Amino acid sequence: MQVLLEKGYVVSYALEGNLVDGIEANAPPDMEHFMAHFKAYRMRDGTLEYDGQQNTEIEKKALCDDLRKRRETECFSYINRGQLWYDKLSNAQKQELSEWYQGWLQVTDTLTEPDKPSWLY
Repeated sequence: MQVLLEKGYVVSYALEGNLVDGIEANAPPDMEHFMAHFKAYRMRDGTLEYDGQQNTEIEKKALCDDLRKRRETECFSYINRGQLWYDKLSNAQKQELSEWYQGWLQVTDTLTEPDKPSWLY
């Protein structure tokens, strides 16, 4: 098996054949786990080992990327509407919309999608 490393962590692997700039490595005992989480494996003393903290960071980054995409589609389509639309909202609706928007702006810190106002459809 060959692996390609960046900053000590696996970024690519090949079970057969060669990788450009790849290095030989012994397959870890649990290949299924390795294939599912290979970017959280690092080479240490010639052995591939799993780094749970790295995996947590990778998963958090993926979650944040997903939340950013959802913010783009689910939030900004309302927030970027014209003044005529905003003029039709009550003060309470404007306040609720503002709080919902703020929740989306902070979503990569809170990792929690804000509750959409019931009157938005």
